[in-house]
Amino acid sequence: MISTEKKTLIVAKSRNGMGIVTMQNFQKGDVVFEVRGKLITCDEDDSVDEQTRSNTYRYSDDLYLSPAGNIGDFLNHSCNPNARVTKEGKKLFVRAIKTIPKNKEVLIDYSTITASDDSWTMKCNCGSAKCRGVIKKFRTLPKELRQKYISDGMVPQHILEN
Repeated sequence: MISTEKKTLIVAKSRNGMGIVTMQNFQKGDVVFEVRGKLITCDEDDSVDEQTRSNTYRYSDDLYLSPAGNIGDFLNHSCNPNARVTKEGKKLFVRAIKTIPKNKEVLIDYSTITASDDSWTMKCNCGSAKCRGVIKKFRTLPKELRQKYISDGMVPQHILEN
């Protein structure tokens, strides 16, 4: 078990290996944690190992944030997420989109952080009744879900612009 500085989250076994689990309740809008790590360029992203590349967050048009060695490295996907990634100034945060009770895994929809020019897909194993089976870039989501995510503020602006 890896814990965070404030003991509000731990990294523990989850449905898909290791995941981020709450040690307290988080309310809608709360910052769950800041995604910290090293910024890498698109060119560098091509030269890093597959594990690191798979765990990066799109930061801007030509930069990714690699959370290797930090809690953000363990953020898992769900087609029925309870959190979202926001870019505020020069920082990325994971915020609750609904109440996340104590002892629950923090989950985002990976499609919300994958831009049009990203060439990435993943077979989904989230177990949600809403599971799409395969996770792809944001622009491939069904139109209704894209619109819902946009209106709910689930997609960082740099993903929408790309």
